[in-house]
Amino acid sequence: MKKLFLLLFLLAISITSFAQELPFNKVKLSDSIALANQMKQLATACDQKKLSAFDLFKFQLISGKYKDAVATIEQSIKDTPREESIYLDMYQAYLKAIISSNFIDTFKLLYRKHLMNSDDFEVLNIDDTLISRDATDYFIADFNNSYKNIETDTISMERAQSLVKKYFFKTVYAATRNLFFEEIKHDHKRRYHINDSILIQTNDGAEVSVVLIQRKGTTSIKKSAILIASIYAGTNETGAMLSASKGYIGVIMNTRGKRLSSGDVKPFEYENTDVYEVIDWISKQPWSNQKVGMYGGSYNGFTQWASMKHKVHPALKTIVPMVAIAPGIDYPMENNVLHNYSYSWNFYVSNNKFLDNEVSNDYNRWENLKNIWYNSGVAFNKLDSIDGTENKLWNVYMQHPSYDDFWKKMIPYQQEFAKINIPILTITGYYDDSQRGAMYYYNQHHKYIKNPNHYLLVGPYDHWTSQTKPVEYLRNYKLDKAALINIRYDLVYQWFDYILKGKEKPSILKDKVNFQVMGTNRWMHKPSINAMTNDTLQFHLSAHKIKDFYTLTPKPNASKIEMTVDFKDRKNMTNTEYYPWPLEKESINLKDGLVFKSEPLKNDAIINGSFLGNLEFTINKKDVDYSVILYQLTPEGNYFHLSYYIGRASFAKDREHRNLLIPNQKIQIAFDNSKLISKKLEKGSSIVIVVNINKNNNAQINYGTGRDVNLETIKDAEIPLKIILTGKSSISLPVWDDLKS
Repeated sequence: MKKLFLLLFLLAISITSFAQELPFNKVKLSDSIALANQMKQLATACDQKKLSAFDLFKFQLISGKYKDAVATIEQSIKDTPREESIYLDMYQAYLKAIISSNFIDTFKLLYRKHLMNSDDFEVLNIDDTLISRDATDYFIADFNNSYKNIETDTISMERAQSLVKKYFFKTVYAATRNLFFEEIKHDHKRRYHINDSILIQTNDGAEVSVVLIQRKGTTSIKKSAILIASIYAGTNETGAMLSASKGYIGVIMNTRGKRLSSGDVKPFEYENTDVYEVIDWISKQPWSNQKVGMYGGSYNGFTQWASMKHKVHPALKTIVPMVAIAPGIDYPMENNVLHNYSYSWNFYVSNNKFLDNEVSNDYNRWENLKNIWYNSGVAFNKLDSIDGTENKLWNVYMQHPSYDDFWKKMIPYQQEFAKINIPILTITGYYDDSQRGAMYYYNQHHKYIKNPNHYLLVGPYDHWTSQTKPVEYLRNYKLDKAALINIRYDLVYQWFDYILKGKEKPSILKDKVNFQVMGTNRWMHKPSINAMTNDTLQFHLSAHKIKDFYTLTPKPNASKIEMTVDFKDRKNMTNTEYYPWPLEKESINLKDGLVFKSEPLKNDAIINGSFLGNLEFTINKKDVDYSVILYQLTPEGNYFHLSYYIGRASFAKDREHRNLLIPNQKIQIAFDNSKLISKKLEKGSSIVIVVNINKNNNAQINYGTGRDVNLETIKDAEIPLKIILTGKSSISLPVWDDLKS
């Protein structure tokens, strides 16, 4: 105790002497006792007066002030809505267990009581938060890496606080993960009948694994079934349980080769027949009332559309595809540009009968692979050679760079949409990575059938929150309160109740197209996508420069704006900021690409929809991958990322057939497949547009030879790319003017 007091006294002196620098001597991460003592000293030395109550508890716990920590967390739980205190409830159980004589038994008992006092939906929310989004491995790696990266014998107060918080997460979750996993799963068995051993034989002799979930006490009643068809074996149980608790029967179907099914896993290839057959099986069960609905996001959204490829099963009454990916359209390529994030996903879903989380979370492996490929300049189809592991699915993708029959066979194509006549609710987000897939289905359905019973809901959500419940902030942007709807628990089942039980239509669906206007705290409701806009802001590119910016003008002009990209140069990358993260920032890289700025807007405007582009240029290559990023430069001087487009010029007219450019001959390339957005642009804002060539470690590099881009290498980069844009090039923003309504 005297030694600890002396050390703390010396730490206090050091804070004054070193201007908030604390002495830091590394210990071995494997020495848990020495590490705990060091973190205790840091937590005690940190200034805790300025911490929020939520952070204060962490420091009190790590510094051993358990009595104070108990009081702090109990008050925090009282001040926090029950549905938002999931983490706090678990932390409280951990704290009480750590000061008991038997940590494991005490924690399990306390957490079991907490679960038993929670209703179905609270427990499912706990599962979604603590199990489905389990971050324990990340917390452990995050602390360990942060600790290893300290190379000085002093650290700042800010860094010390960060390290203590990371140590808190690592310590608490490592100690409790297996315990709360066990208790939550035990609680599910108390509430539900779960049959996870069903195998269905398909017409072509394969097997499909199915899970059936019913709420105990209701199994004698015939009900509608809600089906989730997924490749993510073992992760959709809470979705089926939610259906069971909402008065339905929950059914999960997994892709061939997953869970109990024999054979190889082949994503996307058989859902167009297998899902239909599972729906047929459901309709013939004694517990079925011959009504089936489907919902789910991402891959689980794709499977809903795939089920209707050949025909719509009579028992399928509605689907709710959320952030639905469209193979060949937005995955694994976007506008025919193949990204490499799908490379690791293939291993994640196909390495075993469930999911290979270990390989998926091996961030160092994937980051190193990207960097080695980029720096070496080898062909894109050599990724698995660099990785040292054969990637069969990836090699299949390499053979299909256009939207050919391989992709077309997976989902409805053209006239096949005309037979889809059931009610549909499509949900996506402005910052959903699969938005263009979701909108592809929506637009094609409207193209081939007149006035379908198809609703769209879209808001300021990303790929995850479009499927669940948005939180207050999205990538550092504070959402309007109107946007904070519970999509999964409320809206989806309000829709099912409307279609399957004859109840009222969800109140938010006031028209066929429903979208939240960022910055206004309101939703707008229109009968169609076209009705979202009643005006257009059109800008032309100009070579006239004011400081760091080229200008945007309202009329065509005689400008020529030149850009050169040296693909041999691997010290630098281009187009590294096209992805919207964060949404709002103080500055952008003004030297990356061609940056254009408009005059300040004279009036407020609402941008509604997908911006359009028509670029006129000459280029010394036969092809090019290009991007256009759209920003709002706010009156306060911040850059808000509104939308972007990335695509391959040779596929601009037709994603199915490649039309190479003629070098040094003027051409016009039009695009309209940018990310849809709705946001108020305040008076005094400027529009900033960045036109760029794609050269980075996240996607293929198109060297412009006209050969298969997957085969091109840095040897094809002897001559730098040179592009000259003319002043006839335009960008058009679809806007809504309330004064014209």
